[in-house]
Amino acid sequence: MGDWLKQLVLHNWWLKLVSLGLAYVLWVVVTQAPPVEVGLTVPLELRNLPANLQVAGEIPTRVHVQVRGPEGQLRMLEPEEVAVSVDLSGLAAGNHAFRLEAANVELPPGVEVVRIIPDEVRLELAPR
Repeated sequence: MGDWLKQLVLHNWWLKLVSLGLAYVLWVVVTQAPPVEVGLTVPLELRNLPANLQVAGEIPTRVHVQVRGPEGQLRMLEPEEVAVSVDLSGLAAGNHAFRLEAANVELPPGVEVVRIIPDEVRLELAPR
């Protein structure tokens, strides 16, 4: 039994070593591929609206987010996994403008925001 295993491992050892080296080089090339950009239309979430206020007028429901990351990760990324949120806590009644930035976007690790369209959202908050 031992001779059979030794023959299996050592027969054409140089060919096996070259194959392993080529597999490693291919893995490095694939994993180091340049990042790609993808556009996603995602929901806009309004968080922490004070109980005594309501949003008056038109509420934007979706925004377009351009993201950059590894192709394999972006190919599997669903728009439902990305969230753009605006924190409304501590606001008073009136008109408010919110600048949408990368900090407003929840993304998986390794994915970054390139651009958000629109980059600003205006809301009117009115007393209930």
